[in-house]
Amino acid sequence: MATDSLPILIKKRSAMKAKLTHFNNYLNSLGSTKKLSDMQRIDLEGRFSKFDALYADFDALQLDIEVQSDAPDSEYEERAQFEERYHALAAQARSLLASAGSGDSESVTSSASKSGASLHNNFIRLPKIDLPNFNGSYQCWLEYRDTFLSLIHNSSSIDNISKFHYLRASLQGNALEIIKNIDFNSDNYKMAWNLLCERYNNSRLLVNNHVQALFNVGNVSKESSASLRHLIDTINKNIRALKTLNEPTEYWDTLIVYMMSNKLDIVTSRNWEEYRSTLPKSPSLSQFCQTFLAIF
Repeated sequence: MATDSLPILIKKRSAMKAKLTHFNNYLNSLGSTKKLSDMQRIDLEGRFSKFDALYADFDALQLDIEVQSDAPDSEYEERAQFEERYHALAAQARSLLASAGSGDSESVTSSASKSGASLHNNFIRLPKIDLPNFNGSYQCWLEYRDTFLSLIHNSSSIDNISKFHYLRASLQGNALEIIKNIDFNSDNYKMAWNLLCERYNNSRLLVNNHVQALFNVGNVSKESSASLRHLIDTINKNIRALKTLNEPTEYWDTLIVYMMSNKLDIVTSRNWEEYRSTLPKSPSLSQFCQTFLAIF
């Protein structure tokens, strides 16, 4: 399965970044509006629906860029900048739709409803935000933490009782047990979040978990583009996480390439060895990944 060349992929990414700027300008044009009219709300809903689908396209494109780039660290920074800007704009759009009373919002009640108090003064409307679920797996913690911080925790437009609602709704299993017995009120939100971070913001355990994931990735038993894609995705996901944890992954290429080449099926391994023998020096991890993306 052939892929576009790196310059073409970068041009496509620039077009996606331009869409962010265009949507940002559109939101800014609505910023001075105290209340959206029905036409403005309908227009925003239509534009946001298209904008909301942009991230999945970017994620796939950026992955191809990262595995082809000779400077993956700069590409990881590009990813982080895009994601931060995307989530900020998405939150702004959802907030506008919620304040307009659109169908893109959901209502929750404050802790007063839990104690049986009147709902009249405690009814609020929140933007509908799709959060990843977190069940206590260290493998998923960094992605969950960064998403929750971006969408919920750092938002000044969401009060603490609402943040607590989102936190509890997004947790499962062992992670939920940590905060399960904390009384549901605004004063306890920060305590619940801090308890969760104290448990999972453990650099040593996180590093061990992501290194273990690299060692434990399954063998490719036969020629398969899907299996090779899974192998490459696993490599990139865990290397990115380890880089975030300040591990010197830029010096690990030789080791990771050796480990992953031993995971290849017989035919693919033979083709890889033939290709590697033509290189003037040891291949980089980027070359390893790019080679198989080009083949399949």
